[in-house]
Amino acid sequence: MARFILLGAGAGLVSAALFASAATGTALAGILFYLAPLPICLAGLGWGWTTAGVAALAGTLVAGGVLGPAAGAIFGGAIALPITVLCYLALLSRPVAATQGQQASLEWYPIGRLVGWAATIAGVLAGIMVLMLGYDVDTYRESIKDLLQHSALKELDRDGTVINDSTIGGLSSVLARTLPAAFAIVWQSIALFNLWLAGVIVEASGRALRPWPKLDAIELPNAFFLAFTASLLASFLPGIAGLVATGLAGALLFAYVLQGLAVLHAFSRGMTFRGLLLAAVYIGILLLGWVAIAI
Repeated sequence: MARFILLGAGAGLVSAALFASAATGTALAGILFYLAPLPICLAGLGWGWTTAGVAALAGTLVAGGVLGPAAGAIFGGAIALPITVLCYLALLSRPVAATQGQQASLEWYPIGRLVGWAATIAGVLAGIMVLMLGYDVDTYRESIKDLLQHSALKELDRDGTVINDSTIGGLSSVLARTLPAAFAIVWQSIALFNLWLAGVIVEASGRALRPWPKLDAIELPNAFFLAFTASLLASFLPGIAGLVATGLAGALLFAYVLQGLAVLHAFSRGMTFRGLLLAAVYIGILLLGWVAIAI
């Protein structure tokens, strides 16, 4: 038991250090910041979700003690707690009774459901972010405009010929509408990437607590489609409610893009030009947004 506590505490300390690296403002710090959930994922998938919980608690305390209560709350609410929940879900299993010709086995929590819950968490976090910036549309937009005015953008154009009040006003209007969905998609991408990377590492090291899943078999339950439809319709509502719904709609849209990619991977298996086809699809998604909608 003491070993798991020490492992969890160490993982939390490393995670908090990666989170704190964002304060340096360098390009490498940005990469390290995106890997902040990785130690917690490794602790969870390799030693159990309780170890991930210890890591989450330790990381939150360290981040709060070093960077301040606000940073600790952000780390705990946006990284530590959600990642621990995802590790818990990933390790859920139930016994499957033996049938004729087959032995009794374990049925692990489906990856499609895990992706769906990651999207739901991302949507909730995006909604919280919107409400933290403002409880009404005007306050929300002013908060974004204020953030842009105090960002590094003005350092790129110190004489104000390009980055001025007019361009910042236009940029803030666009960003105000797209920020919830963008935030949700980025958070979901970071969470799922770190879970995948941690799974690869623990599988290679022999510490994996569940067998490697079939990633091309992602299938989201129908309940998530209903949630996606409802949130997409709600995103057209005026006011702050529409902005909150936009975050969940964007996250679930990204989840269905992942399901579409899984279908492509499954049906293209054995094709002669499979590598070229998949490369073209991924490049198309990066360069042309509408390709993701088609997928």
